Amino acid sequence: MHSFAYDSLHDEIVVTSPLVQAILTFRGGADGEEPPLRVIQGPHTRIQGTDHGGNDKVNIDPVNNEIYIPVVPDSVLVFDRNANGDVAPKRVLGGPDTQIRGVSAVAVDPVHNALVVNSGNSLLIFDRTASGNAKPKAVIEGPKSGIATIHGFQVYPPKGWIITGNVEGAICAWSVDDNGDVPPRWKIPVEKLTGYVASGIALDPVHKEIILSAAGQRSRPPRNIMNIVITFSWPEIF
Repeated sequence: MHSFAYDSLHDEIVVTSPLVQAILTFRGGADGEEPPLRVIQGPHTRIQGTDHGGNDKVNIDPVNNEIYIPVVPDSVLVFDRNANGDVAPKRVLGGPDTQIRGVSAVAVDPVHNALVVNSGNSLLIFDRTASGNAKPKAVIEGPKSGIATIHGFQVYPPKGWIITGNVEGAICAWSVDDNGDVPPRWKIPVEKLTGYVASGIALDPVHKEIILSAAGQRSRPPRNIMNIVITFSWPEIF
């Protein structure tokens, strides 16, 4: 298992299984050796997985009942949330005009009807229902942006923020309305403040905080403590 997403609206957990090329959905309270509620798997799904990538990322849009799966070499598959078995995706986004390269992290903003894809050194912003060889409606990239390959990011639909990690050792926020070589609207220099480079991101709107995981693999961690969780107060983005 390389990734999972939690659907708070339906209390379900969606999990990737790259080696068997499947997407598994469990109930939120699943415990122990419990079978999944639904399994998306088979040749019609077009899911491809390898031990080095494949379908190792997943995102869910519980509002519009859709599951998003980036796959090799350069596509995003969209399935109905209730899909089960060897079913074809309802949409496939991919092709040279999309600028999607490799297995890219994705996130959905159902409020602003946007799909955000991190591909290489760019944040590609599409209409949520974009399909085929569609061009992004906006691209955030360039030296002012500082964007590199991002291992994890979140969107915050109420405000339309894109919250990213691994940008010059910082956590940054852009708007889904941004375009071009634009600097982030907000920035926390995590590495300078803590000595760690954050990877995973979780948002806590109730307490107006951002929670980060850091493994200390890219820089020497303070006091040789490798695996930590960092929490910042960030009321400005909420």
